[in-house]
Amino acid sequence: MSVTTFLQSLIPAVRVGESGVRNRKGDVTRAAIVESALAMARREGLESLTIGALADQMKMSKSGVFAHFGSREDLQLAVLKDYALRFVDEVLRPAVRRPRGLPRLQALLANWLKLLAREVEQGCLMIGGASEYDDRPGPLQDAMVAIIGGWSAELIRAIDAARENGDLRDDIDARQLAFEIYGLMLAFHQSARLLRAGDSFRRAHTALARLLRDAAAPGSPPLKSKRAAGRPPPVSPTRPPRVHVRRAVSRTRGT
Repeated sequence: MSVTTFLQSLIPAVRVGESGVRNRKGDVTRAAIVESALAMARREGLESLTIGALADQMKMSKSGVFAHFGSREDLQLAVLKDYALRFVDEVLRPAVRRPRGLPRLQALLANWLKLLAREVEQGCLMIGGASEYDDRPGPLQDAMVAIIGGWSAELIRAIDAARENGDLRDDIDARQLAFEIYGLMLAFHQSARLLRAGDSFRRAHTALARLLRDAAAPGSPPLKSKRAAGRPPPVSPTRPPRVHVRRAVSRTRGT
């Protein structure tokens, strides 16, 4: 199974009507709704999404938005699936074109760090969604677990491949290294988004390079420290206005 197919299968398909067939115009409209909803969810959290708010933003009727999804939960799941597929396109798909082993692992980490740097301003659904649904059982929590668990599994698989290729030490615990890498990325996001630290990207890049250097197999060529392509987006000195991801439970959920 390819990486793309694997992550596409993580989130259950959203209902599209009894026939399961949508015309081309309907597909375009639905994609535009999801695009708008994704931007809203990045800023304010998935729980901010309501059919009514999205209808106002799209200048559509509530019934028009409802016809494409059937429920608020279906809309939220569609947004999560769209985010997961974008993650595949930006982080995983380019990396799997690299040779198996350390080059692929380094590409995965560079692409992930570059994406997180952009999400400092946009908002990261993988991190924000985990905070929203860590204690709220249901389909949305299941989807978040599938996305994060699936990505963690891909990271562990890439580390194992680098070890089997002779690039990393034989005694490397892939799960432990993946845990440390994931923790580093979370620290980067908090430092950059909450604390607005301008050196967050540099420190994260340095820490990732050190983790890989310490894990390198004896006698292997020195690791080349390659920055993610392009410069990281500047961190503005003040936080963009946004609503905290943990919204009041009393917020209207159906409209």
